[in-house]
Amino acid sequence: MNIHYLMQHISYSLHTIVRNYGEDQKLQESFCGRPDFTDNRFFGAYPDFTDSRFGGAYLEQRLLFGPSKTMPLLLSVGDKLVYAGITVPGHHFIIGPVKFKTPVRLIHCAEQPDIDHVFLDTVPFCNFKDLAVNVLLIHNLFREQTLHERDLILFNCIETSLDTEIQRHFSDLLFESREASRGHNPYDQELREFSSIENGDIEQLEQSWAEDYTGNIGILAKDRVRSWKNIGIVVITLASRAAIRGGILPEISFSLSDIYINKVEEASDPASITHLLRQAEYRYTKMVREQKEQQSGMGDKEKNPHIRRCKDYIFAHLHDRLFVQEIADYLEMNPGYLSELFHKCEGISIKDFILREKIKLAKNMLTYSGYSYIEIAAYLGFSSQSHLGKQFKKLTGFTPGEYRNTYGVKSIN
Repeated sequence: MNIHYLMQHISYSLHTIVRNYGEDQKLQESFCGRPDFTDNRFFGAYPDFTDSRFGGAYLEQRLLFGPSKTMPLLLSVGDKLVYAGITVPGHHFIIGPVKFKTPVRLIHCAEQPDIDHVFLDTVPFCNFKDLAVNVLLIHNLFREQTLHERDLILFNCIETSLDTEIQRHFSDLLFESREASRGHNPYDQELREFSSIENGDIEQLEQSWAEDYTGNIGILAKDRVRSWKNIGIVVITLASRAAIRGGILPEISFSLSDIYINKVEEASDPASITHLLRQAEYRYTKMVREQKEQQSGMGDKEKNPHIRRCKDYIFAHLHDRLFVQEIADYLEMNPGYLSELFHKCEGISIKDFILREKIKLAKNMLTYSGYSYIEIAAYLGFSSQSHLGKQFKKLTGFTPGEYRNTYGVKSIN
C-alpha cells in the first residue's frame, strides 16, 4: 500500500498534519499540505506540553497509547482542538489538529495547554463527518472488520440526544409551573419531616404531615402508579437514612427499608402507597425515640458525668464482650467504685445493664432484620446461640424464634 499517497490525500482533504508511526511508536513520516503550518510545540523534539507519566510529549503519547487498540480515538484538547489517533497493524496514525465547525462533545479530553490565539487562528475548520470519513478510511483499509461512523460516535462522543430531550422536557415543566403558579413541595417542609425522624419527634412528624402548602408532588414516571411507587422508594430511603442519623443501626434501618419498599412495589394504588409511607416514617420515628430514651437513661435522673460516659461507652461497644474492668480503665476509675456508683444511680448493676441493652438490640434485630440467630449472637458478643437464647428467654419470656414469629416485620400490612 502507498502509505505516503494516503497521507497526502488525507492532509489535502483536511488541510492539516498527518503522522505515521511504526510499531515501536517512533515517527516514520509526517506530511502537511500546508508548508507554513506546524504544531511542533506539541509534537516536536522539545514540546512545550509534556507529562512525566509518559516521558515525552503528552498529546502524542495519549494518542499513541489510547484506551483501545482497535477503536480510533478522537481527543479534544482544551475544547478547542481535536486530534485523531488510529492504530492499525504495523502503524499508528495521528491526524490533526482541526477545529470542528459545529461543537461536538467528545468523551476523551486532554488538559488544556496554553494555546495562543495566533496559532489557534491557523488551525483549519472541518465538519465532524469529514474527519470521521478520513479516520474510517485508514482504519478500514488496514483491518478486515469494517468500522462504521456510528461505532466511531459511540466510542468517542457523548450522546447529546438525551441531553436535548431532558432540556426540552425541563423547559416545558418550568413553563407549565410558572403558568399555573405552582412548583414542587417546599424544601423546608421536607427538612422538617425528616428531621422529625432523626430526632424521634412523633409530634413534629404529625405536624409536618398536616401542613398546608401549595405545590405539586414530582412526577417520576409516565404511569401514575409507577410514579407514586418511585416517590415511595425515595421517601423510604430518605427516612431510613434519617433514622440512622438518629442512632438506629444501619443494618436494622436498611432491612426495614427493604421490607417497606417491597410492600410499595406490591401496592396497586396511590392511597395504599401513601399509607405505607406514613407507616414507615412513623415506625422509624418511634424507633429513634425509643433508642434515644433508652440511651438517655431515664433523662433528667442521669446527672453524674461518670455514669453518662460509662453508658456512652457501653452503647458504643454493645457488639463486643464487655467487662467492668475494661470500662473502668477507659474512664480511669476504680472498678469497685464505678460499680457501686452505677448501681446507686441506675438501680441496676453494670453487668445487668449491659445484658438488658444487648437483649433490646437483639429484639430490634429479630424484628427488623433477616439475620439468623447464630449471626445475632455473634454480632452482640454472646458466646453462643444457646447463650443468647437462654438470656433472651430470661428477660423477655420468649425464645428468639417465638419473638421473631410474633413481632417480625413480615407482619407489616
